[in-house]
Amino acid sequence: MEATSGGRTLGGASRPPVAAERAAEVWWFDVREVTIAAEDLADLDVRETARATAFVFPADRHRYQVAHVMLRRVLAGHVGAEPGSLAFAREPCPTCGGPAGRPVLAGPPADGLSFSLAHSGDAVAIAVAGQPVGVDVERDPAGCVCSLATAMHPSDAALVAALPEPARHAAVIRWWVRAEAVLKCAGTGIGHGMDAFPVLGGPARTEISPGSGLAWEPRAAGWASAAGRVFAPLSAPKGYQAAIALPGLRLIRYRWGSARAPAPPPHPHTRR
Repeated sequence: MEATSGGRTLGGASRPPVAAERAAEVWWFDVREVTIAAEDLADLDVRETARATAFVFPADRHRYQVAHVMLRRVLAGHVGAEPGSLAFAREPCPTCGGPAGRPVLAGPPADGLSFSLAHSGDAVAIAVAGQPVGVDVERDPAGCVCSLATAMHPSDAALVAALPEPARHAAVIRWWVRAEAVLKCAGTGIGHGMDAFPVLGGPARTEISPGSGLAWEPRAAGWASAAGRVFAPLSAPKGYQAAIALPGLRLIRYRWGSARAPAPPPHPHTRR
């Protein structure tokens, strides 16, 4: 696998552990800069291979392959295993008990490591932490997305309705990435709705700042504090918005895919 930018091969030493429980590591990849080779695809399991094959458009297939190949490499660098040896499972959904809960590493190599994967357009985000974590990324809208306000918590919908366009469109995407990150962290996903809690501020707030460069809001009233999740906006590629959720989040370490991505160390080792 190679990054076309600068001609550097994506490989290298394993990453240090995510030592602090309230810290998260976030990897960014630009799918346009990654070339997937046959040996990389060999690391994918049967389900991943079938899913990739099912895509009609080559761009969609490539995005999926980059996301899942790099997820395996990032996680392999943390747990000291070969990327192709990693097995994935799903926890039960905490809301309905169904099989579509939070994705997890199966088996001893997981060693308490949690992860979350998101992709949109040409951007892939991978978050890794020592406790449940959720990440989401969305490309800035090309058209009107105001209809999504019907899926919001009423206080968020009121905040968005008061904004002029295009600030309203940016706020809708900001709401989406924050809400989905929290739901991924909780393990429920968006299938049970996204209107149970506000993420753009508490009911008493009457306005929000437009744009993606918002300050971290650990004290925003009414957001998913009952679930113990703190969310924060992420530094994202231009033209995208992203957010991360983690119980008690205090530190984010960024890794960019133009640098060397992790490869498994020569010998497995324990992380915790």
